[in-house]
Amino acid sequence: MIDAVFSLALFFLAALFEIGGGYLVWLWLRENKGALFGLLGGLTLAVYGIVPTFQHAHFGRVYAAYGGIFIVSSLVWGTLVDKKTPDKYEIIGALIALVGVFIMFYIPR
Repeated sequence: MIDAVFSLALFFLAALFEIGGGYLVWLWLRENKGALFGLLGGLTLAVYGIVPTFQHAHFGRVYAAYGGIFIVSSLVWGTLVDKKTPDKYEIIGALIALVGVFIMFYIPR
């Protein structure tokens, strides 16, 4: 159980760095913020690339499962930062993706 909680924490931390870094780059290029936003975004994305290496599985499984976490995290980010509430189909899709995460990553083999 502790391993699953640690693993999920790593997934959500990776999502925070990926989405946050991408958002900073977005602000730099799309919202004409300064180059510092782009630099910070690039550094944040580099940290995102490191975080998943702490997972205790092979690369393909980690990144496949992470995809579902990223979907959920993106909707949460959109709600909190962009003030866009996901519709019922986005929520259903995110729940389906989470089921996939748990099947791929957490069912014992």
